[in-house]
Amino acid sequence: MQPGATAYASTHPQTELFGETSSPAPMYQPQEQRQEQGQNDAPVSQPDNRQSIAQVKPARLSSAGGDKTYRGAGKLNRMPDAIASALRLRGLPEQNLGAYIRPANGGQPLLVAYADTPRNPASTMKLVTSYSALGVLGPTYRWPTEIYTAGNVMGDTLQGDVFIKGYGDPAFHEGDFRQLLQALRARGIRNISGNFVVDKTYFNVPYQPSIDGKEGADYNAQPEALLYNERGSCYEIRNQAGQIQRMCPIAPRNGNDLNANLFGSFWKIWVGEMGGRLNGGLQVGPVASGAQLVNTHYSAPLRDIIVEINKESNNVMARQLLLSMGAKQFGAPGTTQKGAGAVGQWLESRGLRFSNLKIENGSGLSRVERISAREMGEMLVDVYNSPYRDDLMRSMAILGVDGTVKGRLKNLAGRGKFKTGTLRDVRALAGYLTAANGQTYVIALLHNDANIRASAKEVHDDLVEWVYYGSQNNYASAQ
Repeated sequence: MQPGATAYASTHPQTELFGETSSPAPMYQPQEQRQEQGQNDAPVSQPDNRQSIAQVKPARLSSAGGDKTYRGAGKLNRMPDAIASALRLRGLPEQNLGAYIRPANGGQPLLVAYADTPRNPASTMKLVTSYSALGVLGPTYRWPTEIYTAGNVMGDTLQGDVFIKGYGDPAFHEGDFRQLLQALRARGIRNISGNFVVDKTYFNVPYQPSIDGKEGADYNAQPEALLYNERGSCYEIRNQAGQIQRMCPIAPRNGNDLNANLFGSFWKIWVGEMGGRLNGGLQVGPVASGAQLVNTHYSAPLRDIIVEINKESNNVMARQLLLSMGAKQFGAPGTTQKGAGAVGQWLESRGLRFSNLKIENGSGLSRVERISAREMGEMLVDVYNSPYRDDLMRSMAILGVDGTVKGRLKNLAGRGKFKTGTLRDVRALAGYLTAANGQTYVIALLHNDANIRASAKEVHDDLVEWVYYGSQNNYASAQ
């Protein structure tokens, strides 16, 4: 593994938050806090045609130098009186809300209040993951999925197995799978004497229990190197004996569940639509040595994938990004630990050294992920002044218009782009707002409170409005 790949605290105690105990969380550490690691986890050899993942062990990202994070005070360093009063009315101590508001093009922050306390960001963590993916993978990165055959073809029969190998595509759907099977059929193959084999070795990620006990919920779907339909689908198919079989997800969601769903789709398309046959069954394992590549499907570019991740807050797709970054930066198999190392390395290359950043899976669906409001805000300032601004902002929900902020602040519709975060005891909002005076501000609000309720969003919206009408607030005089 390259230096910096091991970016997690390996032995810290279990973390307890709001009455819940979680497993020890991996934690990114700034470069100066890390020990250099020896070489291991060498990348696996890859077929020559896979252009989009050819550079599996790139040179280390160059560093921008020292920490450029703004550490100073704001024009206002406590909550505005109206916001503090609104919090008190709801029984919410103001120190549990971290707020960081700064002009997007730099300059002194408008508000810095409890902004340096590490807090659970919930799904606003997806902004960290998405921005890092734009830098590590690139906006035009496309995930490949490959189909292979092993064995000789005699007439219309393959005397062997069919393999499908995934590389982490977050949005591999039935139409994409059909394209691969059509390519197989175009080789003149109708009958497969062997098995349908799924290769998911590009990732190595253990099953992560849900934080709410709802293992079968869509938002708790597990990442896989060959993730299919994000959450899976049910199929009714007729097998070779003429019997109707129903293929559905199994609770709890796990790798075998997702592959069973893929297998159900294989029967639907290969047997039901194409009139083919399969004599074997489903197996999971690596592509056989000497297998012949039949076809490669490439996903939509990353810049399009992150639109669904951030506008609709898609957890499993965000987790696919983190694992993909780990595999790209430090070699396959991708792991969450490598992914966190890639994120930290990217941020350091931008001159952002975040001592509070703690990454477990990159989606925010976690009780142990952490970042401070200042760090989130400073990252968004960096985004705004980077080549990736348009791509990341296009992926965010438009205030009062779509995504997870469609129903909020209709009076300011179209004036802001945000990512929300919601967990039990957590409400968060991070993004950009163009104020009445034309100035664009970065807003990062991370609110952790055991008594938090949905009404906390009203206070956050009040604070957004306070920023919008800033010239009327006399904020500079209230220190």
